[in-house]
Amino acid sequence: MITLFIFGIIVFSVKLVCFAFKAAWGITKGVLFVIGIPTLLIVLFIADLVYLAIPLLIIALLVVFLW
Repeated sequence: MITLFIFGIIVFSVKLVCFAFKAAWGITKGVLFVIGIPTLLIVLFIADLVYLAIPLLIIALLVVFLW
């Protein structure tokens, strides 16, 4: 009986760690898409690197629409 309990606790812990990694990855992607990428594009426009910013913007829009 103790063995089943310990096995259950180990399985629960592994599933909880997997869920934590998935949640952390989701939060990271959200922050990058909401804050990081627009900030990068604004900095490129301010630095007068429009020739780099416009293709990046077009690629990002295509990726978002196709995904």
